[in-house]
Amino acid sequence: MGRRGTTRKREHTPVMRQFLRAKGQHPDAIVFFRLGDFYEMFYEDAARAAEILDIALTSRGTGPDGRKIPMAGVPHHAAAGYLATLLRAGQKVAICEQMAEPASVRGVVPREVVRVVTPGLCLEPDALDARAENFLVGVTQDGGIAALELSTGTLRACALDVGPQWVGELVRLDPAEVLVEPGEQDLDALCGQSLPTAAVRRVEVEGDAVLRDALTEDQATTLQADPRAACAASLVLTYAKAHLADSPIHQAVLYDAGSRLVLDDAAVRNLELVRTLDGERRGSLLHLIDETKTAMGARALRARLLEPLTDIERIRRRHDAVDSFFMDARCRDQVRAALGAIGDLERLAVRTAVGLASPRDLGVIRDSLSAAATLYELLAARTGGVLDDSMASMRDVDLCGDALSLLKNALVEEPPAIDRQGGIFREGYVAELDELRALSTRAKDVLLDLEQRERARTGIGSLKIRFTKVFGYYIEITKSKLDAVPDDYVRKQTIANGERFITAELAELQDRILHADERARAIESAAFVKLRRTLGDEAARLHRLARAIASVDVSAALAEAASARGYVRPTVDGSRDLFLEDSRHPTVECYAAGDGFVPNSIALEGDGTRFMLLTGPNMSGKSTAMRQAALAVIMAQAGSFVAAKRAQLGIVDRVYTRVGASDHLARGQSTFMVEMTEASAILRGATDRSFVILDEIGRGTSTYDGLAIAWAVAEHLHDVTACRTIFATHYHELCALADRLPHAANFNVAAKEHGDSMILLHQLVPGGSNRSYGLAVARLAGVPPIVLARAKSKLQELETDTNEAPKPQLPLFGGSTRPVSEVDATLRALDVERMTPVDALVTLARLRDLAGVDDDE
Repeated sequence: MGRRGTTRKREHTPVMRQFLRAKGQHPDAIVFFRLGDFYEMFYEDAARAAEILDIALTSRGTGPDGRKIPMAGVPHHAAAGYLATLLRAGQKVAICEQMAEPASVRGVVPREVVRVVTPGLCLEPDALDARAENFLVGVTQDGGIAALELSTGTLRACALDVGPQWVGELVRLDPAEVLVEPGEQDLDALCGQSLPTAAVRRVEVEGDAVLRDALTEDQATTLQADPRAACAASLVLTYAKAHLADSPIHQAVLYDAGSRLVLDDAAVRNLELVRTLDGERRGSLLHLIDETKTAMGARALRARLLEPLTDIERIRRRHDAVDSFFMDARCRDQVRAALGAIGDLERLAVRTAVGLASPRDLGVIRDSLSAAATLYELLAARTGGVLDDSMASMRDVDLCGDALSLLKNALVEEPPAIDRQGGIFREGYVAELDELRALSTRAKDVLLDLEQRERARTGIGSLKIRFTKVFGYYIEITKSKLDAVPDDYVRKQTIANGERFITAELAELQDRILHADERARAIESAAFVKLRRTLGDEAARLHRLARAIASVDVSAALAEAASARGYVRPTVDGSRDLFLEDSRHPTVECYAAGDGFVPNSIALEGDGTRFMLLTGPNMSGKSTAMRQAALAVIMAQAGSFVAAKRAQLGIVDRVYTRVGASDHLARGQSTFMVEMTEASAILRGATDRSFVILDEIGRGTSTYDGLAIAWAVAEHLHDVTACRTIFATHYHELCALADRLPHAANFNVAAKEHGDSMILLHQLVPGGSNRSYGLAVARLAGVPPIVLARAKSKLQELETDTNEAPKPQLPLFGGSTRPVSEVDATLRALDVERMTPVDALVTLARLRDLAGVDDDE
C-alpha cells in the first residue's frame, strides 16, 4: 500500500522573506536589496527600475504562486550612478544592507534597511549637483514654506500669502521634492504646475513636537515665532524622521521673504539668471560670472543671485569685499589658489555627522582645514594687515585647529576610498594596529627572533621553528636533544628524526600571525568609526567655517569676473533713480559676433523721467536693453559689480518682467492668458520702488484690444504705481502718451533705411518711432519676395482711408473676378533685382493665382 499523498504549501525562501519584510516597511520605495556584490530588486520594483535605468529584467526562482519572480540588479560598486538616475525620476530608494560579513555567519545573512533616499533627502555626492542646493520643501495651505537642505544641514522657513510671490519663492528654491498636507488638492496641483521637475508628495504632519525632537531648543523657538512657518518646518522634519536615522540641522532660521529683492518665477526665467530658457546652465548669468573655486562658494553665489539684498549697508559691505580683491590682483590670485585646495566642507561635515563619510572624505576635510589656515594667513597679511569689515566673515572664524591636528596625526597622506580596504592610519596612531601590521609584514623576522631566544634558553642549537598547513607553527627538536626539552614544551607530533612541540608563546604568536590581517582590518575599521564620530561631533563648527570660506570665495570670484569682463562698482543709495552709462548685457556681449556688443545708457529718475516708452524694429535690441538694465539691478543688489561704464542705482524692492511669448498648454493657458497673468501680477504687486520691464503687452489679441490694454497698463504704471518702467511696444500709437504723462519719455532703437533695406544700429536714442518695421525685418529673415510684395500691397491698402469707397476695375484676365488692383499693387511692390530664378517662378505662379487663372484654361 503506498503512502497517502500530501500537498505541501510552497513558501518564499528565507532571503525572499527578508526582501518582502523590507518592502513591507517601505511600500512606496524601490528596495535596493544587497546580495553579495549586487543590489537586487524584485517584483514591481524590478520592473520599474529596469524601465527607468534601462537594464535587463530577469527572474529569480519562483514564488508561492509558481510564477517566476521578476528581478533586476545593479553592481554594488556602481550603485551611486543608478541611484542618481532613480532620484532624478522622482523615486524613493530604500537601501537594505547586509549587517554582517557572509563568511562570519552560518545560515542567512541578516539584512536591514539602513536608510531611505529620496530626491529631497539625499547625501550621495553622485546624486547631488555640487554647485546647487538640493531642497526638500514643505508647504501648507495658509502659506507656510520650509526648505530643508539635508546635505548642508540647513533649515529655513517663512510665511507668505499664497499667490504670485508665494509661487515665486517656490520657483526660486527650485526644490527636488515638495511635501503637501493631505487633502490640499489645489495646493498639490499648484505645486505640480509651478515645479514640473519636482516630486510632489502628501505627508501627515506630527505637529510642533517634531521641532523639539529634531532641533535644539533655540532653533525650535526661532521657528515657532511664526506658526505658519513652524507648521511647514514640522512637515519636512516629520518626513525626514520617517526616512532617516539622523538628520543633523546645524542652522535653522526664520526669514522674511520680503526683506530682499523679490524675483517672481517670470523674472528668474525670462532673465535667465541660473538657467537659460532651454533649461541649460550654460549661457545663463550664473554660468558667466561663476568664478568660484569651492562647491560651497558656488552654491552661495547662486543663492545671492536669486535673493539679492535690499539693505543698503549690507550691499555696500559686499561691494567692499569684492573691491578689496578687485584692487589687489596679487592677493586675489593667492587667495583663489588657497580656495582651490578646499573641498566641500559644508556637505562633508554632514556626511561625517551621519556616519557616511569615507576615509578619503576625512582626508579631504584635513586638507581643506590646512588650506583654510593658509587662506586666513593670506587675508590677515594683505594690504592693511587686518581683517577689516570687508573680510568680516573670516575675522573671528574658528579654524578648527584641534580637528586638523587630530586628522594630521591619524590619517595617511592618501586615505583609501573605503574603510574595509585598510591602510587608513599613520604608524603610531593605534598601537595594537602597529603590532598587527608588524606581524603581518615582518612575520619571518619575528619567528627568527623567537627561534634565537629559544635556542639560547634551551641550549639546543639545532632547534628550528617550522610551519605546515596541517599543523601550523611548531618547534622541531632532534632525538639527540630531547632530554634538554623544557617542561613548558607541549608535544604535538613524533617524527622519524625527533619530536615537534608547541609552546604557549608560539601558539599565541601563531594565532596573531595567521589572523593579523583580519584583526588589523577590524581594529582599523573600529578606530575609523571612532575617529569619524569624534569629527562628526564637530560638524557644526565645520559648517560655520565652510560658510565663512564660501563668503570669501564669492567675493574673490566676483572680483575675478569684474576684472576679466570690465565691470564697475555700482553706487547704491536710497533714491528711486537708475542711471547706467554704457551698460551692456553680460551674457549677450560674450556671444556677440562681428563688431561686438553696442552699449546703451539708461536714465530713470524717481522724480523725473521714470517711464521709458521704447519703440523700434524687431531684432533691434529693445529686449536686450531692457534685460540688461534689470540684470544690472539684480547683480548690484546681490553684491556684484555690473556691466557698465558707470552705475548709480536706487534700491529696488521687486523686479518684474513680461518679456517674450510663451504658453502653458499643460495648465490650459494660451500665450495671451500667460501674458495677462504676468501683467496682472505686476499691476497688483509692484510698488513705487519696483523696476518693471514690459515687452509687447497686448500683442496676443486683436489689434484694437491689444492697443487698448497696452495703453491702460502704461497709464496705470505711470499714474498709480509710479515705479521705474521700461515699456517696449510695436504700437507706435502709444508714443502719444509721452505728450500727456509728465514722467514719461519716448525712446527708440535707431535704424537706417536704404530703400526697402534696413540697418539696425542697436542704439537707444530719444524720440518715438512713427512706424513699424515688420516688412524690413521679414526681408532680413529671408521671407520669399512674393510674400513680401503681397504684404506691402496689403499694408498700403490697410493704411488708406477706409472711408473712401473702392473704385471697380476691369479684370486683368478674362476669367478673373478679383480686382486688378491686388495684382497690380503686388507687381509694383516686387523687388525684381533681388529675385532668384526660383523666386521668379514662385512669384509668377502666385500672380496667376491672384489673377484667378485656372491651369486648365
